[in-house]
Amino acid sequence: MLFKRRLPQSYWQKIGNIVWPKMGLKRLAHYYKHRTIRIPAGEHSIAAGLAFGCAVSWTPTFGTHLLQCALFCWITRTNWIASFIGSGFGNPWTTPMLMLIAYHVGKALFVATGNGDMVLHTNDPITFELLMNEKMKIFLPTLLGGYVMGAATFPLFYYPFYYMVKGARLARKARIQRIVHKDAIEVTGQSK
Repeated sequence: MLFKRRLPQSYWQKIGNIVWPKMGLKRLAHYYKHRTIRIPAGEHSIAAGLAFGCAVSWTPTFGTHLLQCALFCWITRTNWIASFIGSGFGNPWTTPMLMLIAYHVGKALFVATGNGDMVLHTNDPITFELLMNEKMKIFLPTLLGGYVMGAATFPLFYYPFYYMVKGARLARKARIQRIVHKDAIEVTGQSK
């Protein structure tokens, strides 16, 4: 294989690299920024894809986030690669907070609509046994709250992503033009 590792990583090394990247979080974010800018699509398509990925991260359906991203992007004709990158918003550090917020939003909606019996009401500490016995009373409010939060935060993700991608592409284009202009001056021997 052309780009295969000389010493293959073990299973636990791969898992550890997902949780804490070996290249570092700052370099990983820099890498994804450049990969996103170079996606061959319009600014709207990329920004909407990133926003769909972030919005889907609010839901507790962990095995289906990429499928949901692909479905939303297919329906709206936006970029699915960008949505896959955007789904990284739901990572091991942010997911607990996202699920907690989604649960409380869903719980408030169920109680406000008169369906308070579908949510978990307890003043006792939450134990593993309680979670297993009442899992639907936790899952359904989190699912509803996740989709509501995803729909509510979509514009909050879309507009910053749109202007970031547009600005980064303009800066990249200007940088390339400066390099080409500098090389043209050197080749032709002209002064500025």
